[in-house]
Amino acid sequence: MLAVGGCAGNATKPTPPPPVADPLRISCPAALSVLSSDGQSRTVRFGDATTTGGTPPVQISCQPASDSVFKIGTTEVRCTASDAKQVTDSCPFTVTVIAPPRLRLTKFIAFGDSMTAGEIVSEGLATGFRIMRIDLPKSYPSDLLVSLAARYTAQASDLVVLNSGKPGELAVDGVSRLSGALAGGSFQALLLMEGANDFPETSRPLAAIRQMVQNATSRGLRVFLATLPPENPFATCQPNHGHNWAFVAPYNDGLRSIAAGQNAVLVDVYAAFNGDTTTLVDCDGLHPTAAGYQRIADTFFASIRQELELPVTPSLTSQTVPFVVAPGRR
Repeated sequence: MLAVGGCAGNATKPTPPPPVADPLRISCPAALSVLSSDGQSRTVRFGDATTTGGTPPVQISCQPASDSVFKIGTTEVRCTASDAKQVTDSCPFTVTVIAPPRLRLTKFIAFGDSMTAGEIVSEGLATGFRIMRIDLPKSYPSDLLVSLAARYTAQASDLVVLNSGKPGELAVDGVSRLSGALAGGSFQALLLMEGANDFPETSRPLAAIRQMVQNATSRGLRVFLATLPPENPFATCQPNHGHNWAFVAPYNDGLRSIAAGQNAVLVDVYAAFNGDTTTLVDCDGLHPTAAGYQRIADTFFASIRQELELPVTPSLTSQTVPFVVAPGRR
């Protein structure tokens, strides 16, 4: 009798080859930019590079390493991965240390009347007409200094914004006072906003403003000439203060002409108020509120930044310095 089956059914299957490892690949962190607040080199920590494939164990190293000191400018970092079979792969990314922005002038004198001094009528005592109250920390020169120091951190100790406001002053009287103020200081720029006390007269204060601009320019100061904010004829606590509202716009046109003719920087406060005489102008219809003074400071700040900020010095592939403005406090 023949046996059922046979050896042919028990043949050994060939052993499959070992799987081939995926090729080693490394991925670097994204390019990184950091700000140096003092303009010096700084220690920078960056994320880890990652790998796929290769034969474990995989070693990763980066040069320069994370937590190294990086100079101002852009530095290329190269990360390299190596596996157990000495297969390697590498990738680059950049670390940019940005120098803080700088101004070419740092000594400012803010000259004018009570709008420079920082009168906030609604803070005065409410006994009939409100008594004048100067709130120096809320004046536009104080607000401006805060914003300048927040952006120009490397120059914060050098920044000066002297408040030389004199309540009730006529522009024609400011001519001689300005000469004395400039003679006694080492100022580099004049912030000028004056004339509301002269209304309804406009020709004489405009002539005085022109004199002041010429005086400062002849001494080598850069002049920032501001238009006046709008007035509110419907004042509630001192009705007579906003009654010259109709003279503001033509007076400001004269200031614009002076700025153009005398090579002064126009700071258009009137335009910056955008007709807001309720939240930015106080109850007397004339003086700014605390928020109004902040708006004036912001407008001067924007003009100073545009006119006086030094360009960024390229270093390798240096990037644009981002604008940093101190948030409004009110």
